[in-house]
Amino acid sequence: MDIRDEIYYKIAKEGSLDKTHPSFELISKYGQSANKILDIGCGEGTRLSLINNKEAEKIGVDQSSVAISLARKQYPSIKFLKTENKLPFQDSYFDFVYSAFVLEHTTDPEEFLKEAVRVLAPNGLLLLVAPNFGSPNRASPNNKMPRFLKLFKGIGNDLLLLSSSKINRLNWQHVKPQVKYDKIDADTTVEPYLLSLEKYLTYHGIKNISSSSLWNQEKGFKLSQIFFRHFFYWGPHILYVGKKE
Repeated sequence: MDIRDEIYYKIAKEGSLDKTHPSFELISKYGQSANKILDIGCGEGTRLSLINNKEAEKIGVDQSSVAISLARKQYPSIKFLKTENKLPFQDSYFDFVYSAFVLEHTTDPEEFLKEAVRVLAPNGLLLLVAPNFGSPNRASPNNKMPRFLKLFKGIGNDLLLLSSSKINRLNWQHVKPQVKYDKIDADTTVEPYLLSLEKYLTYHGIKNISSSSLWNQEKGFKLSQIFFRHFFYWGPHILYVGKKE
């Protein structure tokens, strides 16, 4: 049973309207100068609708029939398509592709990213936003591993990643989503991590333009995270921008 109903997307819309998140400004900035824009995992369409570029071809795709139905009703001037893993577009079609808070809900993040790269034109920009659940000091609500064990294993994995310029596998931790959406990210299926994302996209021909784990988005004073703030990749969110070479 799909827990992503109209109430779910009403909550998601509130997130799309949050102009305080750094990704909002970047999506708006790059969207204004793009000719063909793709929002992968567009949800009910609000984030795509906020890009102020009337000349651009804007397309949103999502696997949810509920999401696409809501998007079409709210924003009839934008093209929204229900898709599966394979995107119904030719290679190198879009000059700006983005996905916001979707990676953590994928079942095959490698295929997801390969498709995003495939439809991106040379010199086109790829922007990705997600919770940084794969960081050694963090976990999704669905991760059952003891936190000290996750930290220990994560540090070892970081040492391997930092010694490599690129990798061809993400090796992100898959988790079981909950059957009822009673808290944020209860539907998480995989735990993204900024460091491995950078290395993986480099392997697939994407040059890192800017990236951050957004330590400044850490809400509240968390004593447990003070020491970890020295580690660039261990912040709460992923914000990645790359250019296809």
